[in-house]
Amino acid sequence: MTRAVLERSSLSGGPPDHALRRAEVDPSRHYATLTFVRGAVVALGIAMLSGLLGILYYIPAVADWMQRAGLHFTALRPIHTTFAAAFVFLGGVAVVHRCFEDVAGPMTGAERLRLRIQVALWAAAGMGVLASLASGVFSGREYMGFHPLLSIPILLGWLMFAWNFLVHLGPDILRRPVYVTMWAVGVCLFVYTFLEQHAWILPAVFSDPLVDTRVQWKATGTLVGSFNLLVYGSLYYIGGKLSGDDRYAHSRLAYGLFAVGVLNSFTNFGHHTYHLPQSHTVKWISFVVSMTEIVLLCRAVWDIAATVKKHRASPSGAIGSFLTAARWWTGIILATSILISIPPLNALIHGTPVVMGHGMGAEIGIDGMVLFAAICWMTGELVRRREGDASVFDGAWMRRAIVGLNLGAACLIGWLTFSGVLIGVRRYDALAPPQWLTSSNHYVLATCGVVTAWFLANLIFTWARLLFARSVPVERQT
Repeated sequence: MTRAVLERSSLSGGPPDHALRRAEVDPSRHYATLTFVRGAVVALGIAMLSGLLGILYYIPAVADWMQRAGLHFTALRPIHTTFAAAFVFLGGVAVVHRCFEDVAGPMTGAERLRLRIQVALWAAAGMGVLASLASGVFSGREYMGFHPLLSIPILLGWLMFAWNFLVHLGPDILRRPVYVTMWAVGVCLFVYTFLEQHAWILPAVFSDPLVDTRVQWKATGTLVGSFNLLVYGSLYYIGGKLSGDDRYAHSRLAYGLFAVGVLNSFTNFGHHTYHLPQSHTVKWISFVVSMTEIVLLCRAVWDIAATVKKHRASPSGAIGSFLTAARWWTGIILATSILISIPPLNALIHGTPVVMGHGMGAEIGIDGMVLFAAICWMTGELVRRREGDASVFDGAWMRRAIVGLNLGAACLIGWLTFSGVLIGVRRYDALAPPQWLTSSNHYVLATCGVVTAWFLANLIFTWARLLFARSVPVERQT
């Protein structure tokens, strides 16, 4: 057997050789991966553009012009958060389909039908969400700001994906690497938490603000937990593919991160709701479990990035750079998570820009960098098969764009953290924010946001140009 076939046999528990060879030339699986990578890049572009417009809204003169043009912050923010979450989910789904290329045979007619239904439902839902939010129709819920009727095609599409996933990776799941287990739990967990996100529709929940807030935070925490499991699994899968060594995906650390990640999905809401009446035991469990998860994640990201750098012939390329950025961001988020989860400090920063900065840091610095590496890897495979060369991801311009993106994001998140702490301290003393902060805040935010968006837009344009170019099917090299 070739090395690639050996890797596939190790991953899947030993499928027949003829199935592997047939999977390598089946164009349907390749185009399924390509479809979801494209979707992830489109969602990222919408999230970037709406986020940029939202941050420019802080400048009064620009805000006046945008209001006259019909662009309102109440619509821009839910568009930004919804499509940022959609990017994470679509990126994770793309990596899962890339795994299908390794372990699954040619698509059956039933699987192809479910895939088409899934894509059609999600495309319709995406356009519906964008149109409804832009026109001012929204629910006001975090991450679920769109009209609940649009949740129906999202859920149905996810059920189609879950069906195809369990057909291929469900059997003998305990014999497979940990990333398969992470994906499986994340896929099932999404269905549960997505339904829970809509509990506010029930009159008994909506009529009680305390219950509504608890349920919303708990459901949001579990939703984040479901896409974290997709990202963690993607990290282990890509690390194994790039290094040629899948042993880390079978390690005790990997299973420890998986177990704590699942537990944290159900408990992480507690240290976000210190301001609500609840048991101190719940708060302590939430704090300890959340900190344990991020410590394990920090170790895993650090080890995988180092392993990839050691084994890759071009460690300075985009993939290695994104993974290196992810490990530093994980360390930073670990340190800040510990600090802002300490109850007295949490009381100071709750409701300030610190919380927004922390959330952006986690999503851009950890989830984003891992998925950016995945997009570069999958796009590089496509370009290499189509053109025989993917050096676009190893050039000096790409490295400058990655550095610029990370510096811009660091400045943006750093300013949000600094201004939020200052606002919290002043609020504790019953004082208004200092005048110099009020007068300069919107200009600093806009500058940092524009810089971050500029470099991210260049990356998105590069990916989109390569992904939407005319492609011809070529057999995978073994």
